[in-house]
Amino acid sequence: MFKKIFSLSGLVGLLIIVSAAGIIYKNRALGVPLLPDENREMWLVEARVSYLAKEKPVKVTLALHGDGEKLSVEGQQISLGYGFSKAEENGHPVGIWSARAPKGRQLLYYRAVIDESQLNYEFPLARNEQAPVVPQVADMTEEGQTLTGGSRAMALSIIHKEARQRSADDPTYVNRIQELIAEDSDNEAYLLLKRYYEKKYEKDWKRELVIDLLRQAGVASKGSIGVRLIEGNGTREAIKLIQYFDSAEQVWRIVLPHGGSLDNILVWSRSSSLLEVNSGGEQSLVSFTALKERAPTEIADRMAKAPWWVATISALPASERAPFRYAALIPLGVLAVVLLRNLVGLATLGTFMPVLLSLAFLELPLVAAMIMLSSMLFGGLVFRAVLSKFNLLVVPRVAACVVIVTLFMMAVSLISYKLGAVDGLRVTVFPMIVLAWTIERMSLIWDEEGAASALYQIMGSLIAAFAAYGVMKIEVLQYWVEFFPEVLLILLAIILVIGRYTGYRLLELVRFKNAAQMEV
Repeated sequence: MFKKIFSLSGLVGLLIIVSAAGIIYKNRALGVPLLPDENREMWLVEARVSYLAKEKPVKVTLALHGDGEKLSVEGQQISLGYGFSKAEENGHPVGIWSARAPKGRQLLYYRAVIDESQLNYEFPLARNEQAPVVPQVADMTEEGQTLTGGSRAMALSIIHKEARQRSADDPTYVNRIQELIAEDSDNEAYLLLKRYYEKKYEKDWKRELVIDLLRQAGVASKGSIGVRLIEGNGTREAIKLIQYFDSAEQVWRIVLPHGGSLDNILVWSRSSSLLEVNSGGEQSLVSFTALKERAPTEIADRMAKAPWWVATISALPASERAPFRYAALIPLGVLAVVLLRNLVGLATLGTFMPVLLSLAFLELPLVAAMIMLSSMLFGGLVFRAVLSKFNLLVVPRVAACVVIVTLFMMAVSLISYKLGAVDGLRVTVFPMIVLAWTIERMSLIWDEEGAASALYQIMGSLIAAFAAYGVMKIEVLQYWVEFFPEVLLILLAIILVIGRYTGYRLLELVRFKNAAQMEV
């Protein structure tokens, strides 16, 4: 009996039974749907607060989105606990974490589930809210000089008058100010203000300049915080927004300091202050992760509280879940490569190289990824041809290829930046070690078997990478590996079965077709 269980067929059957049992349990007992809800446009937005605790009583205050809920608190020591409460400061919701004496680097998480169809960039006055009073531009001193009464006030007045003449109401006045900043005008008054605000506010200078210009025009304005709802880019910083009061329509409007579309931007908080840590902590930082929810919110919460043996990566914080979403797709790509190699007979440069390339394709637009990959492979082959004249040993030769690939990546990023092609800045998604080994193997095959064989194998690798990319892009499969990771056991069973196949491959049947006809 044990021999049957531990035979290949027994193991394959056991894997399928265990996988099916897990899937059925989650579907029936936990209510996890077998297919994603394509009509839902829900986002999980998570704020990740990091700070260094100094073994003193600490209180961390984070501006919150109104519909959020606390997710978890983590630190270097799991035994450390935090108290958490919600409150209001100046009419805005905040979350407050508190602890007596934490030590070391601490991580705090807070998440909100957002319906994309309900993104809002206009906020009418609340029932008991009065129309705001416009504060005066504050007096500021620098090197003993009062700038409000001098050159700064004059420059603000000049810009204000020019913008006012070319506008009809508050929204068009705001547009004129945004255009001035977006065009980076060479106006002397603007350049004076730019130098001053850059020095005083650093990267927030655009927002502060716009706010002061609006106040100069008698328009109430203040800062707010936004988060861009885009998957696949990892954690990101908050976006500094501006809200101003449109007195004609009696609403607060949200805009970007430099203008542009607000598409896919969530107004996380209408407060200008995002994070505050008291003297018990230092080196504080807050970042955001946005993930599209593939299951109803209540299902994700239920899965997060399930026992570990039925839990999925949905139990992890969003900032840690995002990389696992890609890692869980690797077996799908591996299966596609195994099918192409063992059943179709496609020749590739290694087994995992196409899969790693397909992961890079997921991070970039396909055309941009192909252009960058082709340019780096071509440049690497040219350099490898030069190295072959020096008769270097294998390890130093490959190490030299790694250095060259790194330089090529830097060059591609710089050239892309100069040309305004932002996709080129993410060239590092290609694994440089894999590219170096690919260049090395292509060069060896070129020398030993000829150019035709080398090109044939690199084309086979690209076809396999495209196939793996196509499989990993299927939304249903992405949903299954995230919420039903048991399906990976079925993939394992299929790979084990294919591993015993020793018959003709599809391309071999085509290759020997003429020989078979001659025998007949």
